[in-house]
Amino acid sequence: MEIEYKRELTKSYMCVKTDQDFLPFEKEILTRNSISGILPVNTTFADAATVCWYDITGMQAFDHALETEMMDSQMLTQFLVSLCGTLERLESFLLDPGHLWFSRESIFKNNRDGSFWFCYCPEGKENITEGFQKLMEYLLTKIDHKDQWAVKMAYHIYDQVIKEGYSLIAIRESLTYDRVDIEPVPDKTLENSRVELEQTSDQTEKEKTVHKADKADGKAKVIFQKAIEHFFPDLAKIKEYRQELAKKKEKKNEIQPIVFEPEEEEVRMGRPTVLLADQKKTIQGILRYEGNNRLSDLKIDTFPYVIGSAADCPGYVDCATISRHHAKITKVENVYFIEDMNSANGTKAGGTLLDYKMKVSLQANEILEFADEKFRFI
Repeated sequence: MEIEYKRELTKSYMCVKTDQDFLPFEKEILTRNSISGILPVNTTFADAATVCWYDITGMQAFDHALETEMMDSQMLTQFLVSLCGTLERLESFLLDPGHLWFSRESIFKNNRDGSFWFCYCPEGKENITEGFQKLMEYLLTKIDHKDQWAVKMAYHIYDQVIKEGYSLIAIRESLTYDRVDIEPVPDKTLENSRVELEQTSDQTEKEKTVHKADKADGKAKVIFQKAIEHFFPDLAKIKEYRQELAKKKEKKNEIQPIVFEPEEEEVRMGRPTVLLADQKKTIQGILRYEGNNRLSDLKIDTFPYVIGSAADCPGYVDCATISRHHAKITKVENVYFIEDMNSANGTKAGGTLLDYKMKVSLQANEILEFADEKFRFI
């Protein structure tokens, strides 16, 4: 099976060449219905093979998205909500969930609302539980361990998935779209579960939870917490994990005073060359603005260097036509590469429009175009 990416005007596609075609009723359903969570797909034929054209406009492959951000509780919840909702909708359309493709490069994140979209393939992929297990193993390496909710959910789900005979039906039963998307109405079972967990939790942790719930953006985490307390009662491994973290913190606290001894301070003061070396590496290239909107030059001081209109981008560009994460520059030895991140309005290098995930090397004084804004690489 071959994969390539193509851009046509304002549309971007992932083209998958396969030896099999959709069944007639599958093609009819996919063509006539817009199924939320399933990437729109059309098929053509080339070299005696079927080519599936998946519309990925305005989206990023899961692995690509996780190159620039860690998976927090909000992203993980949205992923599970999208997955469970998609599985339910497939059943309602009498489509086989076994044709879902769980490869991390075939799952796409919508940059506008954070939802996730899946590929429905003509050929049946690997066993759905095995595919999800491999995906969870990958996601565990991308979890933001500063986010306790994300850690708790991810490790519990993985613990269940590796059990013999486990299926994704259990995920649907424990975390359905309706239960997560709408704040649950308190009932006796949920209230008893909450009280038991509060009694066994540390007082400091309880105060932090209450404090977060009072914040304007704390409502989503409160809903997320209740869902986990109600649907995932077995938290023994998570408690062990948190206890290990607490022990490590205690050890750090014990040795921390050593930092303030005069001898250690003198050693730190005596190494200014380390800081100077880091200082020289800060600026490794410049994108000089040559457009008409008086935008600032961009100084390349980290890799990957992401260019976009999102405030967290190292190469922040305040322009409405530029996507939140528009393109990125990487460096291999002394060679610089530019890569489009499936932006809405495209990236050009030396006048060539780049397809999604297409890397090209940069030459000195080469013109780069992000949407309708021009920069010169120096």
